[in-house]
Amino acid sequence: VLSEGNKKAIKNLLQKIHSQTEVLGAEALARLFECHPQTKSYFPKFSGFSANDKRVKHHGALVLKALVDTNKHLDDLPHHLNKLAEKHGKGLLVDPHNFKLFSDCIAVTLAAHLQEFSPETHCAVDKFLEEVTYQLSSLYR
Repeated sequence: VLSEGNKKAIKNLLQKIHSQTEVLGAEALARLFECHPQTKSYFPKFSGFSANDKRVKHHGALVLKALVDTNKHLDDLPHHLNKLAEKHGKGLLVDPHNFKLFSDCIAVTLAAHLQEFSPETHCAVDKFLEEVTYQLSSLYR
């Protein structure tokens, strides 16, 4: 559960990354592919898996933009993320463990790029991404 302090930290962070979604998203996704190569199987149309690849940039940006968009919905993540959960759970059949793997890569990427990634922010990001992961995995229960 996100505290009010967590929500404030997340809102501040998401506002800061709003203009960097393509770069940060591509790097996070490339980290996922490098550290967990089995996740590449969900992206059969990708010809490359580096942060410079056009499709990696596009999909990474989509993911981070979706996270930035949650900024307005922190009090109603289950409802807000329902369509994404349905798409990934029923349509794409993504193993829900991969959401956790990707969350970790996102957190590492943010920490590497943002000076304001304090221990408190790190804690808030972990809780936030844990909640997002939980909601995206909701259709598997």
